[in-house]
Amino acid sequence: MTYQVLTDEGPEGMLLPTSPSSVWIISTLEVAVPWQDDRHLMLIHPSYPLAGQLNSPPHDEGYWAPPFVAYPVQIEFSPPSTAGSLLRLATEAVNRIDIERDLNHLAYQMGLRDTRLRRRSPFMELKVSPRSPSMVKAYYILRHGLVGVDTSSLRNLADPEQRRGYVFLPLREYSAATQVRPGEEHGRSERWFLGKPLMSNVEYVLSDEMRRLGISEEYIDVPPDLFCREERGVLCVVDLAGYGTALRYAFEYMHTFSMTANNAQDEFRRRVAHELHTMLGDLGTTQAQFAGDGFVAAFPERAFPDTAELITGVVARWEALVDLIEQLNGSIRAPDKRVGTRMVLHQGEYTYGRIAGTRSFAAAFDGTAVIEAVRLEQGLATASKERNATVFTSLPERSHLLAVSRRLGDRLESSGSKDPFPRWATLGEASVSAKEYAGDALIFQLPGAEEE
Repeated sequence: MTYQVLTDEGPEGMLLPTSPSSVWIISTLEVAVPWQDDRHLMLIHPSYPLAGQLNSPPHDEGYWAPPFVAYPVQIEFSPPSTAGSLLRLATEAVNRIDIERDLNHLAYQMGLRDTRLRRRSPFMELKVSPRSPSMVKAYYILRHGLVGVDTSSLRNLADPEQRRGYVFLPLREYSAATQVRPGEEHGRSERWFLGKPLMSNVEYVLSDEMRRLGISEEYIDVPPDLFCREERGVLCVVDLAGYGTALRYAFEYMHTFSMTANNAQDEFRRRVAHELHTMLGDLGTTQAQFAGDGFVAAFPERAFPDTAELITGVVARWEALVDLIEQLNGSIRAPDKRVGTRMVLHQGEYTYGRIAGTRSFAAAFDGTAVIEAVRLEQGLATASKERNATVFTSLPERSHLLAVSRRLGDRLESSGSKDPFPRWATLGEASVSAKEYAGDALIFQLPGAEEE
């Protein structure tokens, strides 16, 4: 197959190795932002591979690309056969399009305003189509750098919660952050970043040190604190006790003539995962980290100002999920194989977002209050298992426990909230510890069906 880069400096009469099936104008927006001692190029993931394409790469990954606007170029009677005729066809089409207006519209959709753009050197690619690998197409790459923007919209570049899906490719450490892999389907090697290949036009631009330097020097100064957000609010940590044991039980005993052991286990796991995600969706928070059989979630005060009302809603929704788990437990005959639950509620200051700035894989939590909440859940797990406090001595093998940190408990009492958890039995106050953390919490238990 073919891959060729054409510029205005090449001979016009040079024959193309193959005529393109179509010609496209791709107008890219190059955005560089700083982090620590490097500059990073913003990239997006515009498309998953299309299904059913001939000669598709076996890796089945889409490509990283800059934000862009694309225009098809009409081919009249026959496709161009030389470099000169291909470039003329593309440049004549460019003259009929208001490229900068469309790029400013793209920037507006990205949440940016009062933008300034600078043209950079264009080039033509003749290559196998990334989305239709059985076709050879031509792409006229028009490069524009974002060199200015209203500072009030800078958080839209940082994308602290990664809702826009931006990733940032280091420019100075470009070689170290990427890996070269063979790509026979496209007739060239490909450079990969964060588990996906770079679009060839990105690789071509960044293969030249001077072009990388030019992008780096015209960066948008996004302050580091915009990559995450300092918050105060309620933290919720959830974990399922004996989850692995229950899955094993489902695998060994819960299959039937119509359901295999693997299907029984998968159904159990997916049902629980679905309910955990649905619970947080119903409660309305978007700050969460999942870990299979549990999660850490936060409810910032700026969005959930009434703490007592919030806690009542969280616990009520958790009760519904525990009721479902009790239904699943009804299918498990051995009491020691059933699933128990633990929920910890805490309050304090924390950070959420791209904790590692441009190098973050996903939005995450940081802060002392988060560590305290996680350690409180770990301590609750240990204390309930080892029965090392009076409040835990009479618990059944698998219990449904709720721990409210002393700090949050005091807040609820001061708000005048009385008996916020009517279905839960109050076990008392206990001191729990895990690693370097030790703290007091109010412990509650929701009785299982056999205890009510």
